Amino acid sequence: MSAQRWLITGASGQLGSHVVRQLATEGRGVAILALARQPDVGTEGVAVRQAELADLDALYAAVTEFKPTHVAHLGAMTAVGDCHRQPAVAERVNIEATRVLAVAAAGARFVFSSTDMVFDGEAAPYGEADLPRPLSHYGRTKAAAEQALADIPNTLVVRIPLLYGFPRSRRQTTFVQQIAALRAGQPLRLFSDEHRTPVWLADAARAVIGLARSGLSGVIHVSGPQRLSRYELLARCADLLGLPARHLVAVSRLDIAAAEPRPADLSLDGRRFAEAFPQLVPGPLHADALAGESYT
Repeated sequence: MSAQRWLITGASGQLGSHVVRQLATEGRGVAILALARQPDVGTEGVAVRQAELADLDALYAAVTEFKPTHVAHLGAMTAVGDCHRQPAVAERVNIEATRVLAVAAAGARFVFSSTDMVFDGEAAPYGEADLPRPLSHYGRTKAAAEQALADIPNTLVVRIPLLYGFPRSRRQTTFVQQIAALRAGQPLRLFSDEHRTPVWLADAARAVIGLARSGLSGVIHVSGPQRLSRYELLARCADLLGLPARHLVAVSRLDIAAAEPRPADLSLDGRRFAEAFPQLVPGPLHADALAGESYT
């Protein structure tokens, strides 16, 4: 089998850094080009090219020069508030960059990470055939990016829910900050009425790699086996870490002022993925998911 050439966007992010690490551990036979805003992707010896997703010309050049066999497009503008405040930037980064990458990678296997936030939260659990009805501009840009790929051969949209765990890079994600606050005994206000089907980063990375090496096309959902609110997720983390949960404060999403409504239940139905890839099904929250705080 000829060598695989993987181009990964968002390679310094939480999911991208795990995909880079898992591919790098395979050794020979896999060449990696990591596209990232920051040079730290958490894995030594990987070629990193600093690039902004908003720089469409640079993205096109990176793909055409590297000539990948596989593209894992994991980078995006993901902060809901930022997307609302800067809608044109969000559209350029989340929609136009996706289109440019897919066109430049013509002939390569193209996997795009989308989100459960393409749904409105009113009819969970959501299957692949359910119609997207996003409530936020972020969700709308991801839904539009999915549509931009609909007629491009050899592409797969992977909808991924809330992720937990520690990046391989030193990225200060919300989860990293929450665990730090939990350890420090600082109060954490967490939604108790907003539900997701969260997935451990390492499990999500394995799923993305496995799906990229499959012949599946269209849309597929990768989901965790537990329907949890953010409050429940952190309470379970506290229990696994042997820490008191008394500093966790349950709040309602309806009591927090926001420019856009927050969906109540974005649980994904992952049965199609589980049936096709039983060896890659994400597991429940466990202690290993909390053992990566050293960024090793």
